[in-house]
Amino acid sequence: MSNSGTSDAFVVSPMRDNWYQRCSFLGSSFALITTVDEAGQTNIGPYQLSFPFEVNTRRSWMVISRNTSNTATNVYRTHKCALNFIEYDEEQIKTVLKFGYPGQTTAEKMAYNCFKLIDSPTPGRESNGIYPKILADAFQVYECTLDIDRINENPILRDSPSAHLLLNIDTILVKECWMKYVDGSGDKMPRIALTYGFRGGSTFWFGEPQPAYGLPIPDMGANHELVHYEANRLDAEVRFTMGACKQLSGIPNAFIQKVLQGIVKQAKARGVSNVDVAFVIALNRERE
Repeated sequence: MSNSGTSDAFVVSPMRDNWYQRCSFLGSSFALITTVDEAGQTNIGPYQLSFPFEVNTRRSWMVISRNTSNTATNVYRTHKCALNFIEYDEEQIKTVLKFGYPGQTTAEKMAYNCFKLIDSPTPGRESNGIYPKILADAFQVYECTLDIDRINENPILRDSPSAHLLLNIDTILVKECWMKYVDGSGDKMPRIALTYGFRGGSTFWFGEPQPAYGLPIPDMGANHELVHYEANRLDAEVRFTMGACKQLSGIPNAFIQKVLQGIVKQAKARGVSNVDVAFVIALNRERE
């Protein structure tokens, strides 16, 4: 473990505004968000405070922005945007850095823009006064709609001095060359560009990623025999086959009861008394 400081002792870092980059370290990916300005031109804004919000049933994303930013202004007007994710490229990073400087108009940004803007391939989302173009350079794009109703219902989101953009994800676009690696079965991942934020009043920090690598999941979950034992104790009207339980092995012990109870509930709702491999596989596909 490397240590560039003089001591291993912890000290208190005083609280300041923008604490995540002024009081501590936060390395993360960032999104280049495309929106449409009042003149109908696509704007590009980089955002580090951009992350998954809801991941099951609902698929949504949260972006935290200045209320007066071009991105927030455009999204509040059109309710549409696209989150573009790029791989690391040193020359493109220089342009990203310029995009983040506040007070620029869209026209001023486009004068030095190095990214190729294209229409979305999603039917009905061709660029116009509402839908932005997307970056041809991106390895993936999330096409989103602002959930203004849920923002207005939540005082934390509604009354914050910052813009909390709750975005429902309408479409996930992945470059064809990367699609085969999404499930982790391949041997590579995108070289996702990283940022460490604004430091010292004059410097933005970025990081060049190292090659990604995969590790097998440790065998720490319940084995299929234990799953079979627990499953068949839950409800006398629903029986689990050993094959079905092999599909469920590896679930952490802390969650096994909840998972099994959910399967029993689905089985009874569908009039199924014998949970087999096919039933478990079908449920898994429905949750994908």
